[in-house]
Amino acid sequence: MVNLVIVSHSAQLGAGVGELARQMLMGEGCKLAIAAGIDDPENPIGTDPIKVMEAIESVADADHVLVMMDIGSALLSAETALELLEPAIAAKVRLCAAPLVEGTLAATVSAAAGADIDRVIRDAMNALDAKYEQLGLPSSSPTTTAPSALAADAEAHSIAVVVKNPNGIHVRPASRLVSTLSGFRAEMLLEKNGKCVVPDSLNQIALLQVRCNDTLRLIAKGEQADDALAAFKQLAAENFGESVEQPHTGDNTNSDPVQVTGVAFCYMPVAADVSPTPATNVQHEQQRLQAAIHNTLEDLSGLTALAEEKYSADIAAIFSGHHTLLDDAELYDMACELMREKQCCAEYAWHTVLSDLSQQYLQLDDPYLQARYIDIDDLLYRTLRHLAGIPAQIPTFIHPTILVADVIYPSTVLQLDPLTIKGICLRAGSEASHSAIIAREMGIGWVCQQGEALDTIKMGDTLTLDCVAHRVVHAG
Repeated sequence: MVNLVIVSHSAQLGAGVGELARQMLMGEGCKLAIAAGIDDPENPIGTDPIKVMEAIESVADADHVLVMMDIGSALLSAETALELLEPAIAAKVRLCAAPLVEGTLAATVSAAAGADIDRVIRDAMNALDAKYEQLGLPSSSPTTTAPSALAADAEAHSIAVVVKNPNGIHVRPASRLVSTLSGFRAEMLLEKNGKCVVPDSLNQIALLQVRCNDTLRLIAKGEQADDALAAFKQLAAENFGESVEQPHTGDNTNSDPVQVTGVAFCYMPVAADVSPTPATNVQHEQQRLQAAIHNTLEDLSGLTALAEEKYSADIAAIFSGHHTLLDDAELYDMACELMREKQCCAEYAWHTVLSDLSQQYLQLDDPYLQARYIDIDDLLYRTLRHLAGIPAQIPTFIHPTILVADVIYPSTVLQLDPLTIKGICLRAGSEASHSAIIAREMGIGWVCQQGEALDTIKMGDTLTLDCVAHRVVHAG
């Protein structure tokens, strides 16, 4: 097994690369650790050999640890860290010269598929080949061509599928494809328009440049060839692990209401105090936070099961994703470090760390990714509630109701009763948020970004949500 360490001058860049890489893992495979930035609020850009050493130690329970770096002092810090490590651990470590972002993604998929250290390094080093080919540039590394003899082998079997993913086989579905096929004892090739690659690395699949509506064929021969072909067919039927949104037709269905009416309920969740209270015992505060995170992870496991039982695997995946995001030692370590530096309570440290992460999402240009800020806020709210001992408060009703709020968390929406909650009307929010996606799955009307239109609404007013025109009609 190969684990990875990401070393970057920027904490934000390191966290971003780590998040992309973790999406490739789907909860399995290699471990990742991040050593990025330095602990100086005035000058946070830099690398710290001690951080690199500790990151390597945290994932040293593998045959090898591969260190991915950006430029300059990142390499020097990694080399210094090797000198500081115990010899037995240092002997496991390899430093990789591949580009940080592309190389880390390729290495993660390769390592998760069970490749040895040399193969993982080779995949990382070839990570730019797909870009070079796409741009018509000569490759920066020697090109390897997949053997095509298998395609003409009379004993080989094959199956062809039409790819329906809107963005084709990009990084995440390619990762799913690699991990699915890696477990079969068979010789395999992927073929598109006569071009063949071995489906054992992210880079090779990217070189095929599979787009929406392209025909992709798997050719297989060997002991488990038929099993591999069946798995490939099933994976394609599941759109390689992605949800493919169907175009909106304008029809009035249970999952897409056109207009809903109900009595207004102005909802605001109870917030925990996050003032910078001095900590008399930092270790105790760290233990409190650890317990709150553990309780929140248990909540998320329950929400995942609830979503799977009542709605769909896609909705369940939202909360299993939240579980993966929260179960990240890096977030906890950042909060602990803040507690030590500021001698502050767990609530303030955790709020600082997760609010910063939420703001990073809000500053993204992509509306879909930007809307993920509410997921971070949801995790923050739920963890703070456990820290403060505030019980969960999900409103219940007996009459048709329109929930009116500034924003609403995905976990809150999931626990609403769609028989009485007919619509959700928000001052802010996003059509692309997970809260909106869950509401539509439940058949609850959704209208957001209403701003000042909500100022005159009072508890008990009759409201109609026009979900097509995206507006609220206030009947008083």
